[in-house]
Amino acid sequence: MEEELIQICEEIFQNVISQLTLHMRFMDIALNRYTFVADSMEFRCDGKFFHYHPISVIKTFQNNPKLLTRGYFHVILHSIFQHEFFSQNKKMAIWNLACDMAVENVILELNLDCMSSSKDTELKKELKKIKEITDSLTAQKLYYYLLDLDKDAIKLLSPLFQFDQHECWYEIRNVINKSETLFGEETKDDVTGSGNNKFDKASHDSGEVEEGKEDKFAKEVEIQQIKNALQDWQDISEKIETDLETFSKNQEHIESLVQSLEKIHREKYNYSQFLKKFMRIGEKLQINDDEFDHIFYTYGLQLYKNLPLIEPLEYKEINNVRELVIAIDTSGSVQGRIVQAFLQKTYNIFQQKENFFSHFHIHILQCDMKIQEIKIIRSSQEFDEYIDNLEIKGLGGTDFRPVFQYVNEQLEKKVFKKLAGLLYFTDGDGVYPKIKPSFSTAFLFLEGNKEVNVPPWAIKYVLEGDEFYAHSTSEETN
Repeated sequence: MEEELIQICEEIFQNVISQLTLHMRFMDIALNRYTFVADSMEFRCDGKFFHYHPISVIKTFQNNPKLLTRGYFHVILHSIFQHEFFSQNKKMAIWNLACDMAVENVILELNLDCMSSSKDTELKKELKKIKEITDSLTAQKLYYYLLDLDKDAIKLLSPLFQFDQHECWYEIRNVINKSETLFGEETKDDVTGSGNNKFDKASHDSGEVEEGKEDKFAKEVEIQQIKNALQDWQDISEKIETDLETFSKNQEHIESLVQSLEKIHREKYNYSQFLKKFMRIGEKLQINDDEFDHIFYTYGLQLYKNLPLIEPLEYKEINNVRELVIAIDTSGSVQGRIVQAFLQKTYNIFQQKENFFSHFHIHILQCDMKIQEIKIIRSSQEFDEYIDNLEIKGLGGTDFRPVFQYVNEQLEKKVFKKLAGLLYFTDGDGVYPKIKPSFSTAFLFLEGNKEVNVPPWAIKYVLEGDEFYAHSTSEETN
């Protein structure tokens, strides 16, 4: 009986997928991606396994087949936008609702009869009010909007937009939050830590098993599975965006879908790729797996018990940052929370994937018409403390020249030996130096300042405004 129910459900899902593919050929690569798992839970998905209750699926299909079609596509859009993987530092109740609202907005805009619902009018009404304030309805913008609402409003809105359960998103978040200690990554200036040498505590007796080793291995496998799932959906969303831009560019009612895809790809690649311009080659203390032969190492441990044949190389040449100047325009229109969020975002990107040396030398300058504050940062802890306790000083006019003069003076004094460059975060016009400096310079503007011209020797980059508004990131207790 159980097998028969599962078979019926699989046929139902294939029917749903066929309907969606018929209307949206550009979605075929995503619609067939899940592995279906029958269990006692309601609809939930971790990006790979789609869990469902067989009786619930059959009853829903019998009573309201459009609801099931819409619900399945709702879950698919979560994965295409990678919502389940981006919940770090989010209040989960608000993030859940923001993601549900974002995908329902796409569904409403597509306006397909196979996904229509009696509550569509009410949903459109709620989303229209929000769009008048936020301009677009991506999950990120909706999240920041919802942060300002009280809990009662969130509780009223959530049932309107919800389809699937998001408990597995919590599990993914918890695993990702612990991943830094499970991989061989360098500890953040922790002199008591063992660093990233994964052989430091290894048993050289082939007959012994390190305590907790099996559990650690299982967690590493779990993390790798999450990374693989994320990479799969990143590839899928990129292919869908490419398809929409080329073969399906005449498809109607896809503005919100395209906007959301552009948003996640721009956030993931553009700013991160841009910051790579300020990285330099250097050696970092860590295992160089590319040049280390594990076969000879483990063979030595087995043959001679405590004597490996080859010691691992404990350094690696990588592109990262050691010296940098970050200047902040503290003219009257700059808000402290935006500056704080900009610094946090920039620091987070540099911290990813070996982008920072263990010890670095960063000068953070606040400047309006003159330099108001100079802060020298040499560790992750100092950077965190500076961001947490940031106070904006100045609020006058804008003159960029004092910062360039300061950097030149530091170079002449040989304070900097391998300066990566200058990042100047500003909101508008100012007085630029007339002479090209000897170091790389980038002026970073928020949206709305796209018409500002910078000197030909400088790099101009326009940041997505909603990404840099600082909000409380304290997580809700479950």
